[in-house]
Amino acid sequence: MSIRMEAPVCLIENREDGTLQVNPVAASILSSIEQPVVVVGIVGMYRTGKSYLMNKLAKAHRGFELGATVESKTKGIWMWCVPHPTKESHTLVLLDTEGLGDVKKGDKRNDLNIFCLSVILSSALVYNSKGTIDEDAIEKLRFVSELADFIKVKSKDNEDEEDEFSRHFPIFIWAVRDFILKLESDGKKITEDDYLESALAPQKTKVVQNPKRVEERNHCRGCIRMYFKNRKCFVFDPPSGRSDVLQRMDEVSEKEISPTFLAQAEKFCTYIYENSEVKYLDQIHEATGKMLGELATLYTNAIMSSKATSMENVVMSISQIENEAAVREATEHYEKMMKERGRFPTETDKEFTDLSIECEKEALQIFMKKSFKDSELSFQKQYMENMELKKHEFSEMNKMKSLKYCEELLRKHSKDHEEAIRQGLYCTPGGYQKFQEDMGQIVERYNKEPGKGLQAESALQDFIMTKETLKISIMKADKTLTEQQKKDEENKSCRKMEELEKKIKELKLSQESKKAEDEKRTADMNCTAMLEKKWSENVMLQEKLNLVMQAKEREQGLYTSQGFYEEADMYCQQLKDLKGEAENLKETSWVDSAVDMFCGIAQFFSWQGAVVAGVVRTAHGFFKKKA
Repeated sequence: MSIRMEAPVCLIENREDGTLQVNPVAASILSSIEQPVVVVGIVGMYRTGKSYLMNKLAKAHRGFELGATVESKTKGIWMWCVPHPTKESHTLVLLDTEGLGDVKKGDKRNDLNIFCLSVILSSALVYNSKGTIDEDAIEKLRFVSELADFIKVKSKDNEDEEDEFSRHFPIFIWAVRDFILKLESDGKKITEDDYLESALAPQKTKVVQNPKRVEERNHCRGCIRMYFKNRKCFVFDPPSGRSDVLQRMDEVSEKEISPTFLAQAEKFCTYIYENSEVKYLDQIHEATGKMLGELATLYTNAIMSSKATSMENVVMSISQIENEAAVREATEHYEKMMKERGRFPTETDKEFTDLSIECEKEALQIFMKKSFKDSELSFQKQYMENMELKKHEFSEMNKMKSLKYCEELLRKHSKDHEEAIRQGLYCTPGGYQKFQEDMGQIVERYNKEPGKGLQAESALQDFIMTKETLKISIMKADKTLTEQQKKDEENKSCRKMEELEKKIKELKLSQESKKAEDEKRTADMNCTAMLEKKWSENVMLQEKLNLVMQAKEREQGLYTSQGFYEEADMYCQQLKDLKGEAENLKETSWVDSAVDMFCGIAQFFSWQGAVVAGVVRTAHGFFKKKA
């Protein structure tokens, strides 16, 4: 269900002492959002009009406080959740950040913390600046070159950390406000994107320049190019030439604002709606609002600990929470659906099995959709344990209800029969014949009763067997029967007892066979679902990797054309490593590994070797189909 907040709330509070803390109210709002989220954050120097653009994205005239004085109005990071305008069943989360470079604050580390959180929480990051993209504007983005000191992708030391950023960082959108220059270069018209790429191109040192200063600025440019593989630029005319209008942007009508500016803002919003991706926890698993709240809390706590924030550790912490929830919710769904849809006792084994399969398939879909990074299949094993337990509980309940109902029917139909036994009415000449007739009528009336369930035959056999000893006693005492007749009847009774015992054995064998079939079906279902998920994740990783390689090839070409051969060689090595990774993704060794783990689960349940062999056949059949 979509959520639309009436007004923004502070997500991450920036306290007077410079510490950051997630606001419980905002966290609670996010926890109620089970939809995937598209997170758009905006950063930039204070008093540059960031909040206005965010209000436009929310399709609201007012919301984020604009501020009409030289003071920065936004403290910390504020959040506004609205239904996504173009992506159905998605929520757009807007993050308006405290302005950077506030002279009253004078705390660069605090600015860096805000900037870091904006980067790692967003799926699209807007950098808002005024004037032009010149050396001063790039200098104000120095935070980018410091990110590697505070953010780590892997939990262990990794020489390619900075190279990894491009896989996880948001798209980067530079919004240049109050832009009054012509978009031209060497007398030719250029696009906004050309303007940005030209400004971010490495600069060669001139004789009169400070080489160290140029090197620092080139390092900042290089970081932006390396970390943010997708970049976009928008330039905006001044909204108005009147200062009183600029000071009341959240109050004035659009008639008082420049039509050109409004068209540019509309173009900006359309691009954001159409091109901002869902926020991913890693490269393939979409984040819901609930997960975003967990991300915000974990990242904020990590940054406040003054240690480098490991994205891998944060994601693994969330996967633990989500996998536990996946097991719980899938189990609860199975139990709820069995209770709602089941009419117990079921008439046949097939009716119960079909119901269980239907509910189990739905539960498995819930588990597979919600769980992630279950590399050892430990949570799938836990889920399967829960399913086995719940199926057994429902199966036993189904049998017990059937048995109780059958016993009640037998008591009802044998009431007169039992009274005759108590009164000794069968212990008379001809009593044996009467006993047989009465038993026949009881069985006939019992068999006509509907809805007896699985234990109908078993309960009847038990009832008949309890009467056999009494039946023989009555037969032996009946003086109307000859000795030969008694002997014949006794032989008949023995044969009937043997037949009943044979039926009971057959019933037991049938139940064991059905149990084995159920185990095989469960194994096939879970194994196929696991392989489908791993396969689709592998395909998605390959697609994402191809996009990263395309971006690296562009950067390598740029540095080569500009004569920066050392940087070009660096990208060449990165491409080589990525191509090797891409080749590994095409290999199928993961299938054998996954099947081995799943066979271990099958053995844990003490399933027969035929089931384990069936899992292997399922895996090979799956792979052949995909290949």
